[in-house]
Amino acid sequence: GIVRYIGDVGFATGEWVGVEMFEANGMHDGTALGVPYFRCLPGRGIFTQPAQLQTTGTGDSAVVEQLLRQAEASTTAGTLRVDQRVTWSGKHAGTVRYVGPVKFAAGVFVGVELDDAAGRHDGSFLGASYFECEFGKGIFSQASMLKALTTA
Repeated sequence: GIVRYIGDVGFATGEWVGVEMFEANGMHDGTALGVPYFRCLPGRGIFTQPAQLQTTGTGDSAVVEQLLRQAEASTTAGTLRVDQRVTWSGKHAGTVRYVGPVKFAAGVFVGVELDDAAGRHDGSFLGASYFECEFGKGIFSQASMLKALTTA
């Protein structure tokens, strides 16, 4: 595929890479939840975490490789478990409800039920259910955006 977007997205935290796939094995047309990030044919777009990509084949691949590695370096692989208490973005406390792959992007995601209504969903996203919580309290995040809370 071809990298078409690198940056923040509205459906998850952290930096994301939008890729136009050469074959129709993607999930969208570059638009996610009504927000256009890039343009491609329907069913050819995906979003992924930088660590999931390899670059090859063009003179620009070195530049893309550097950007991807910088984004990857800004994330940390955390060991989080279901029912663990965490903070998201340093200010919203919540409970881990899901850890694993999702249909909307490549890589491992953490589903969190926030204590306050700072979330975006109820544990279901783009027609797939990953966990259950009150609407507006669910988020998906990369582990790097979460910090485990210690209990005394």
